[in-house]
Amino acid sequence: MQQGFPEAVPLRNIDTERVAEALVDIFSRVGVPSEILTDRGSQFTSDVMKEVSRLLSLRQLTTTPYHPICNGLVEKFNGTLKRMLKRMCEERPSDWDRYIGPLLFAYREAPQASTGFAPFELLYGRTVRGPMAILKEMWTSEVDNPETRSTYQYVLDLRERLEETCALARSELQESSRGTRSTITGRLKVASSNQVIWC
Repeated sequence: MQQGFPEAVPLRNIDTERVAEALVDIFSRVGVPSEILTDRGSQFTSDVMKEVSRLLSLRQLTTTPYHPICNGLVEKFNGTLKRMLKRMCEERPSDWDRYIGPLLFAYREAPQASTGFAPFELLYGRTVRGPMAILKEMWTSEVDNPETRSTYQYVLDLRERLEETCALARSELQESSRGTRSTITGRLKVASSNQVIWC
């Protein structure tokens, strides 16, 4: 998840070839990361996936078996997406895959408590005109009508907005992590030889 910007792809089965194709499709839209963290499923540890990683100069990291906290952000998002799908698919559960795109959009458009910004805004440096923005326009009769400006000025403004957004998001994450750190520290026990044990 880049900048908290999740991607999800419905697959009929999760064999290596389909997973590799889905990853390459995502990378073709958002760029190839330098590292990827996966679980130890056979679709990620196969020779085919190792070759894909080599060709893309992608360092593949794997989580510790039976320890989902290693990839906690993804696990938390998966739970959120499952709850969203459950609510949307009550009447037609077999059509769950049709809701993935709209639900991802809704998640990406909503500001996150940890950063104070929507994932879309953190990735692209601007707010997205989605259903919430359209409703706001309808209720308040506010329609964005940006001034025409040069490309150079747009790039300068975008850079400034991104720097401000990243600084604010960094600050919010630090503030949020202080609370998380104290919660985690409260669950740790120290053994006699300075080993940390999760309780």
